Amino acid sequence: MRTARGEMLADESWLAARIAELNASWRTDSMRVGATLWWCMTASALVEPVVRALARETPITAPALDRLELWLRPDGTVEKVRFLDTDADAAGPAELRHVVEPRTRSTRADSDGTPRVRIGAPESGVGAAAAPSGARTVIGGPGGEPAGPGEIPVALRATLSTVIDRISAVSGVRGPALWAVVTDVVASWAVDARAPEIGQRLAAEIGSALPAPRFVEVGGRTFVKRASCCLVYEAPNCEKCVSCPKRPPTERAALLADYARRA
Repeated sequence: MRTARGEMLADESWLAARIAELNASWRTDSMRVGATLWWCMTASALVEPVVRALARETPITAPALDRLELWLRPDGTVEKVRFLDTDADAAGPAELRHVVEPRTRSTRADSDGTPRVRIGAPESGVGAAAAPSGARTVIGGPGGEPAGPGEIPVALRATLSTVIDRISAVSGVRGPALWAVVTDVVASWAVDARAPEIGQRLAAEIGSALPAPRFVEVGGRTFVKRASCCLVYEAPNCEKCVSCPKRPPTERAALLADYARRA
């Protein structure tokens, strides 16, 4: 698997090349679609270790670009992010759940046939095993010493702001649409960790650029009421996600109810 330094996320030429790889793999010539899909997967990979650390109360290095290592798929998307100088990923990076796979490949799909876009439709619901609302993260500074509890959201906000600004410059996708993706992946990983309140708190600490995470209960399960669209349905032979905000509300509710029954 290819790897790259986290600083490459601030390199517009590198970003453009990775988005071009995705477009070629997904057979779309739309920079808007390619950049949005690419960011959905990258934002998920960036956010996932932070949310898991908060839920598990485990140490984690502040997510500055120079402390990250990116693991890339053949199509140029970021599959996993390894945080350097931290014990939080001692067992190796957790499996990425927000995976988008086109239906034309021999890959898994949701039971309704839609591509596996896990934004807003995680495999786990909210139950009694939820992490305590007071969960905290011990942050490792450059020398390993504990740092203030505000360092993680500050560093994450700086990292996200930098990458979003560069993607917007390369693709023309507006910043608010890219920030909405961040809200949904934060919320979705929090639901996956059975601690949606952590997603709400982290989003608020990242700042006002993020819409507030929203959740909906369907069939005894908690799903993310999404603020963003990954645009996967605009790629050839793909469909809208079950939880896509562009579906009519009644249709989306029915599909989520069916998904909850089958899961």
